[in-house]
Amino acid sequence: MNIYRINEVAKKLGISKQTLIRYEKKGIFPHSYRNRINHWREYTEDDIQKMARIIGRASSGFTLIESVMVVVIVAILVVVSIPRFRAFDSMKLNGAVKKMVSDIRYVQQLSVSTHETYMIRYNTALDQYDVIRVNDSTPARDPFSRANFIVDFRNDPQYRGIDLTGVNIGSTAGLQFNWQAVPQNSNNVSLTQEGNISVSYKGEAMKIYIQPGTGTTRVQ
Repeated sequence: MNIYRINEVAKKLGISKQTLIRYEKKGIFPHSYRNRINHWREYTEDDIQKMARIIGRASSGFTLIESVMVVVIVAILVVVSIPRFRAFDSMKLNGAVKKMVSDIRYVQQLSVSTHETYMIRYNTALDQYDVIRVNDSTPARDPFSRANFIVDFRNDPQYRGIDLTGVNIGSTAGLQFNWQAVPQNSNNVSLTQEGNISVSYKGEAMKIYIQPGTGTTRVQ
């Protein structure tokens, strides 16, 4: 029976002598036989085969140790990345809400400056809203693109995935302002209590409230 010394075994396994000793101390490898005279570590062919199977050198794939390290690294990356994804989701939802509040302010100012009544029509089925002049249903112009004022959360690359989950503006789905900046529902009735618009994204939800009389908004 052949007996091997630690340097020979480490070379056969493709690891360093120090690594072999460390694995043995940690219990990854079984403890080696010690020579009674000089206490040197001695290994048989069977010992080498056992260690080779443990670290996976007998196959062409990853070693057991390498596989464990990969699993640990992936787990760490998942733990670190999940909060970042959640933060991104919150930022996207907040951005959509800020835009909606900004658009409400714009429509109120547009009504005052033109002495016309303009309405935001919300469509929860399509997750979109548009702005029209009430007396003839003419689409308002987007102040930036100069195209018809339509916000489509399903197709807008910046806000894709935002859900318009609910609208209650005096029991209607439309918010309009007369030339005096007074908020009304789509039936031309001035609000007597807060209107609200609900939006969500990947489980997070926010709500915009519109105050009667002034049209002041608050977000919750």
